[in-house]
Amino acid sequence: MASVLTRENVYTIGLGLAAVLVVRMIAGWIRRPKYLPGPRRLPFVGNLFDMPESEAWVTYKKWKEDYGDAIYLEILGSPLVILNSYKACIDLLEKRSDIYSDRPVGIMANILMGWNQAVMMAPYNERWRRFRRITAQSMRKDAIKQFHPIQEREVARYLGSLLKDTDNYMANFRFAAGRSLLWNVYGLPVDDSNNPIITTTEKAMEVGVFAAQPGNFLVDFFPALQYVPRWFPGAGWKEFARKGRILAHDMANIPFKMTLEKINSGNYEPSFTSINLEKKEDPDIVNFRVLRPYADLLTPSPERQLELIRFVFALDHAIPDRSVASMHAFFLAMTLFPEIQKRCQAEIDSVTGGTRLPEIADRDHLPFVSATMWELMRWQPVSPLALPHRVTKDDIYNGCFIPAGTVVMGNAWAIARDPELFEEPDQFKPERYLPYFDKSVPHDPAKLPLEPSEFAFGFGRRICAGMHYADAMFFISIARVLATFDILKAKDAAGNEITPELKFNSSIVRETFDFPCVIKPRSEAARALILSSIDTM
Repeated sequence: MASVLTRENVYTIGLGLAAVLVVRMIAGWIRRPKYLPGPRRLPFVGNLFDMPESEAWVTYKKWKEDYGDAIYLEILGSPLVILNSYKACIDLLEKRSDIYSDRPVGIMANILMGWNQAVMMAPYNERWRRFRRITAQSMRKDAIKQFHPIQEREVARYLGSLLKDTDNYMANFRFAAGRSLLWNVYGLPVDDSNNPIITTTEKAMEVGVFAAQPGNFLVDFFPALQYVPRWFPGAGWKEFARKGRILAHDMANIPFKMTLEKINSGNYEPSFTSINLEKKEDPDIVNFRVLRPYADLLTPSPERQLELIRFVFALDHAIPDRSVASMHAFFLAMTLFPEIQKRCQAEIDSVTGGTRLPEIADRDHLPFVSATMWELMRWQPVSPLALPHRVTKDDIYNGCFIPAGTVVMGNAWAIARDPELFEEPDQFKPERYLPYFDKSVPHDPAKLPLEPSEFAFGFGRRICAGMHYADAMFFISIARVLATFDILKAKDAAGNEITPELKFNSSIVRETFDFPCVIKPRSEAARALILSSIDTM
């Protein structure tokens, strides 16, 4: 009898435990926070297999139809929110910027390569705010006028390169953009595209961009891998990180050291760097010094990490890449839409009379050129996904839970293609922006399209500090090219015109693939004007 009772007790206890577990599971399910809608998540891996291999911004925009303006994803346990509308970006990244202005910690790019010292990637803290203020003061709209003469000079030189070599028109523009930035930031003349400053910066940016793209390195998903020794089998990526960190170190040191030597000699050109060093408004600037030589750059202990002077990284080094991508899209658009090109040229001629090159000061008198530039920024955004933000506190949006640590990304591509903001968003129509620059154009103020600066340079407190510099460089570049050159479709062996396709890479900076086109001076007078402008330098 006792044994029967014991067996019954066991059954009773087992049933009781099962009931408790069921109740706990139900309670846990009931208490589980309601996340934003999104694709179904699998155990452990989450949405890993849903993630697009290329042009993620296009896929995210399509998901908007099923899941709405804000989408929740998880990648190996890491939460990610995609914002597919301008309203959602403003609601979170602007109106709640006090908790949405941090950057995610990418182990490969930020920690192992040192890019978390750059203002654009640095964590949101007091140090970032100090250096952001310094950058913003020097790069505000009225302050960048001091940089306009160098921008105009370098674009004039670029026109000269087009007379000699149209095959490498984009490589030559990359050099012109980089040379302009180096002069304005450091006061350093660079006369050769193979100059170590140029080559080091380009290589550092190439490696840094690759390292920053999610999915390229497992260490970003499993941070403990950063402590694996370099000799460990399969740890070859640590050598990539070591070389990338050296490149980042040299990109900061080479020009800064040269500028410092010039300042100490008393023979230097005013620049962003020299002006701010002389102000001595910040303790880190008062005590500035050249970076120490790197030792073991992969040891993650704080005392042995590479000491980057934040000020050197104050300016966004991605400006040249953005400028190049924007200009590449410009040449594509002018090849595809010759009627737009002719209208811009006629407007420029009406202002300059064909006797001089247009200047940035002419901008108020070139409304259609300005509208065309804005439409280029909207039609083919070079940053279709804004750099990621990171929320620092738990938050609620649309009744849904967003946990602290979530990476939040604004989809600029979806905004630029939103039919509620832009009529026929896939079409290239500069006239949509014309009322902004020509008040005589009849329009309904309530129906004006969204300005591209509202989504093309990021959001909230993380908006690109160099946006006005990049804007001026883009404007003077397209105005001077249009003033002096025709951009035409190339022809095949049979004499048929070749219409370029809309094909772009799938990188952080989105740029069109190379395409055939013909670039030739508009006239002998235009050729002479270019040569005379170079001779006077």
